[in-house]
Amino acid sequence: MAKVIMESWRYGLQVVCLTKLQYEKLGLSLLESKTNADTLLEDQIIILEIEDENVAREFLEEADRFGVNCRLLS
Repeated sequence: MAKVIMESWRYGLQVVCLTKLQYEKLGLSLLESKTNADTLLEDQIIILEIEDENVAREFLEEADRFGVNCRLLS
């Protein structure tokens, strides 16, 4: 199991894309995905536990592209 730590965000964060990414790639509910994005905007850390390490890496790369400062713990 891998953990993706979403620590902070950069100017221009694509909130809708981040929400959609969590929903589609991780199978989170739309409500949970949106809540995570909103919580990140409030400068709180989000920890996502992901079964497949390859999926975690893909998520990390895409989240970074959308403006999230994140890291992977495996």
